[in-house]
Amino acid sequence: MMSAQLRAGVGALLDQYDETRRAAQARSDQAAADGTIYLEQFAELRRAVVRPLFEAVGAMLAERGHRFSIHEEEFAAPDAGKTFSEAVIVLRVHPAGMDEPAPGTDDKRSLSFTTRHYNKTVSIGNAAVPHEGLGSKSGLPIGRITAQLVEEEVLKLMAVLGRG
Repeated sequence: MMSAQLRAGVGALLDQYDETRRAAQARSDQAAADGTIYLEQFAELRRAVVRPLFEAVGAMLAERGHRFSIHEEEFAAPDAGKTFSEAVIVLRVHPAGMDEPAPGTDDKRSLSFTTRHYNKTVSIGNAAVPHEGLGSKSGLPIGRITAQLVEEEVLKLMAVLGRG
């Protein structure tokens, strides 16, 4: 048989545990909701800003006899049998008269915008200026990725290609 003092003490500790567990679950639920919103914002950024600019540049390239490709991937959380991958959109330029780069090499012909899900930012990868992204552009808030910024990054890529 349990004393009233023990019953009250255990009851209070269980109440405290339940409250801690509810608070942890609320934080987890909020983080999941924030992650979903972030990925939706990135998808909209790709659809409304980045892809149309990439396509417009690609059309200009094609008019001049060059090729391009646009590659997109969705965010994939680790799951049974799946590995983690960030959402990304990549523009690859294939200039006429230039050899294709060897597979797996940094060919200095691509521009990418990639999610960083863990801190809800976007990483810009411009192979033409590989070390630039190590500082402030290594993780920008989605709101800082504007059409003007994308255009500036495309111009940097094209400038390097223009030098051969």
